[in-house]
Amino acid sequence: MRYVDWLQGFIGSETEVTISGDVIVGTLTEVGDGTITLEVPPIIYGPPTNTAIIPLRSIEFVRVVSS
Repeated sequence: MRYVDWLQGFIGSETEVTISGDVIVGTLTEVGDGTITLEVPPIIYGPPTNTAIIPLRSIEFVRVVSS
């Protein structure tokens, strides 16, 4: 089983993703071949979107909080 296949089983779950120097918390909405997508709370001074697209090669750790 590939890593992305395993992650697809957790779509809709609250997920914490660690990348270099940051932790992104949100709901896993999509898993592609090269990226994952999380629905995140809006950032006050950030772009007007609630989507975080994270390249798989940047991910250091994934924690599924609830499934």
